[in-house]
Amino acid sequence: MRSEPSMSGKVIRMLQRGEDVHVIDGVADHWLKIQTKSGTIGYISDDDKYTSFDASAARYDTEVTYGVNLRTKPSTSSKVIRMLNRGEDLRVIEEADGNWLKVRTKSGTTGYISDNGKYTDYKGGSSGSSGSVGSSGSVSPSRSAIVATAKSYKGDFEYDWGAEPWNTGYKYADCSSYMELVFRKHNVDLPRTSRQQAKEGTYVKKSNLKPGDLVFFDTNDNGSINHVGMYIGGGDFIHASPIFDGVGVSDINSNYWSDHYVTARDVL
Repeated sequence: MRSEPSMSGKVIRMLQRGEDVHVIDGVADHWLKIQTKSGTIGYISDDDKYTSFDASAARYDTEVTYGVNLRTKPSTSSKVIRMLNRGEDLRVIEEADGNWLKVRTKSGTTGYISDNGKYTDYKGGSSGSSGSVGSSGSVSPSRSAIVATAKSYKGDFEYDWGAEPWNTGYKYADCSSYMELVFRKHNVDLPRTSRQQAKEGTYVKKSNLKPGDLVFFDTNDNGSINHVGMYIGGGDFIHASPIFDGVGVSDINSNYWSDHYVTARDVL
């Protein structure tokens, strides 16, 4: 595992056979950007002799709904790679600055398109969206059930970083193990840490949050996600936190949580 997608990149360490990693994206020429279970991010060769990763299995669940230019950079002055046609399926890698989406086509081409909602059915991609948090309409039964499960643990557990309820007689939990527990009860598997969970599902703008979406924070102000909760509607989110020494509800728009908010993901 190297620090850059290049043979000249510094070797971080040797990954061992049988070790599980999360593939964030394919980058450059024949490299994979990956994250280890410990949270370290680096690059490895995409040669299939090294991993079981199947690029064809990646989720291309965003559809082009109106022809749009795929560009080399997130700018209308950048070079047009080609026109994406209506009906094409894309994988949204991330939202870039200035109302752009970084996407990958099924042929493997990576570029940028406008996030205007007329171009794709991307859940977080409508640049002209309006309204406040939680204004996106009705809640599906599955979301209602997941929120109900999350609320059923309010006041439970004692907060202990790294603790897992199922390994501590359901006495201790941290933020990500609590989320993992709730979603597991609805047959949705999440990775163990908040940083890993922040790579799951699809990006959701804060203005488009729906109950059941995961919300992520950087409470250490070090540029790294280290806290997760679940949006439950009405501007509130539920989470396991030291401030409650367990599970409680906070206002996502309060000064503290608004200042430390990073992103949200829809994993349903």
